[in-house]
Formats: sequence, structure tokens, C-alpha cells
Amino acid sequence: MRVLESPIEAALDRVIEREAQVRLLPLDGPVAVDLSAGARHIAIRAGGMVVEDRLDLRLIHQFGSRIWPNLDRDATIERWKQAEPEWLAQRLAAALENSDAVLRYQTDGRHQAIYGLTATSFVEMNQQAFRNELIAAMKPIGIRPNGRVFETAFQEVVEEFGVPSGKGAVGLHCRVIYGLNTGYSAYRLRWGRTILVCSNGLTSFENVARDRWIHTRQVAVGDFVNGSVQGAYSHLSDLEKQIHAARNRSAAYALIDQFLTRLTLARATQQRVVERVESELSEWGRNEWSVSQALTYLGTHEKAIPPRVRDHLTRVGTDILDEGLAVVAASPHLNRIASSYD
Repeated sequence: MRVLESPIEAALDRVIEREAQVRLLPLDGPVAVDLSAGARHIAIRAGGMVVEDRLDLRLIHQFGSRIWPNLDRDATIERWKQAEPEWLAQRLAAALENSDAVLRYQTDGRHQAIYGLTATSFVEMNQQAFRNELIAAMKPIGIRPNGRVFETAFQEVVEEFGVPSGKGAVGLHCRVIYGLNTGYSAYRLRWGRTILVCSNGLTSFENVARDRWIHTRQVAVGDFVNGSVQGAYSHLSDLEKQIHAARNRSAAYALIDQFLTRLTLARATQQRVVERVESELSEWGRNEWSVSQALTYLGTHEKAIPPRVRDHLTRVGTDILDEGLAVVAASPHLNRIASSYD
């Protein structure tokens, strides 16, 4: 994500103005599909028009889901990459024609570019209208915008909200991702956790069923927000208990050594981790909380460590609280450094 200098109102207005230019093409008749070699460029012929575009992973997932509706995103993309373009084109045309699908496109001169693929049941949502309902639902519980605005790689606008902190060791912040009317971009509430005693970071956490508002209006925005907030505070209460338990759960030096040995990092980073663990053990005692603190501190504050590795350290430090040091130290996924989708 990149930081935007403009206020949230202006950022959302730009999205609304851009989407006002989007046109709809119902695929309720014959459809023909052409795919280039490698299946990375698509042309769809329907209703006397040709709409074409380069296929990024988002569009591959959208179109591929019409062929393999029961596969998740990664499996759909992998299946698409392995299939022959001619076979894909035939299967996709059969799945789209005389269907409930609606192709959304933008016109650039004579070129019709794909904006997204939706169903006839899709309900468009104005981002400003959603924000107004969101703020009305959050205001009574003291959650308010803090002025920070971002943009994702998919040009979704993200706004950060401040959450009142209590007397516990953990605080919350919330980022709201304002969805686009593409059929792929849901409205999301992403909750972040912060250790208040020294501002250490923890990973974000999400309950997909509660924290994604889909474009069907089956759930009112206010109910969606209230459910998400309740889930966040419930998780926070559980985390406070986990921190208390970790502070009282001693960690044998042999287990700490096993963990540090298995945590494979660049030599300089590994040395920083060892030194920070020693520092936290000296301050907080020989317990699992100290090891978790060392990793989340480095993940939040040590700018000399590459961002993806910092994210990994934060994730592992959080896992120690969630699962315990013995489980994390023995995990076959200990050194898996995942890339961020947003």
C-alpha cells in the first residue's frame, strides 16, 4: 500500500468518478472468447462488441471461477496456468454465454477495457455512502478516523481508524478497505493489534465471514460493523489472557536454543534476533512472553531488516502467543516468509 496525501473525501470522489465511466454488458446471449498464447490476454465478443484486456491474477481468478467454481484463488490460478489456451477459451465461453454474468468495461478511445465481472444480483455501492454508514455505526463506540489514507495495488482506498485503548497490554487499530464495484473487491475491516507497553506490533487478524461486506446487502452495514467490532474485542480479551499465560510460562533455554537454531535468517538479522531475545529475557524473565516480545519488537522497529523479513518476525512472534513456543519451534512452516496480497 502507498500513503495518499489527499483527504479521504477526495480519494473516494476520484474512485466514484472513475466508476461512473464503467459500462455494463450482460452476457445473456452468445459469447466468444479468444486467448493469446500463454492465456494472459483475453478478448470477449458479445452483444456486437469486443472487450479485451491483459489478464492479471485478479481477472484470472474471476474468469477461472466461472470454470472451476469450487476452487480457491491459488488453485484456480494454478489450474489456469496449466491449461491449454484453446481449451480455456472454449470452457470459458460456454460458462459465460446465456448466463447471469455481467461484464463491466471502460472505454479508452476505441478500446474497451475490462473492469470486472459481476452477476446480475450484484448491488453497486457508493463508497462515500458506505463510509457515512460506517462512521455512524462506529461513532457511538468511540472509533474514529485518524486522518491516515492509503491506496492498495488494486486502487482501493484504505482509511485508518483509531480505537480507544483500555488498561490492558494490547490495543487495536482498524483499517477500512473501501471496495470497488468490480465483483472482486469486497469492503473489508482489517484489525491490527499493538502491544501498548512498548508499542510492539502484532499481526492483523481477520474473521472472513464477519469482516468482509459483500455486494449483496443481505447484511446491513451497521450490523456488519457491530459484528466485526464485537469479534475484535472478543479476540482482544482472549489475547490478554494469552499474554498473561505466556508471562507465567517459563521457557527452557534448550527450547529457546532449538527455536533460534531453526529460525533461519541472514547472519546479521539472526544476530539481531539473538541479541534482542537476550535483552527481553533480562527484562521480563525467562518466559515465552520475552521471546515473543523480541520478535515483534524487531518486526516493528528494526528498519535495517527487509520489510518481508520484519513481517515474518512479527508473524512468528504473534504465533508464539497464539500457539506457544514449543509448537512454533517444531513447526515445519517456521521459515515460510509469505508475501502480502494487499
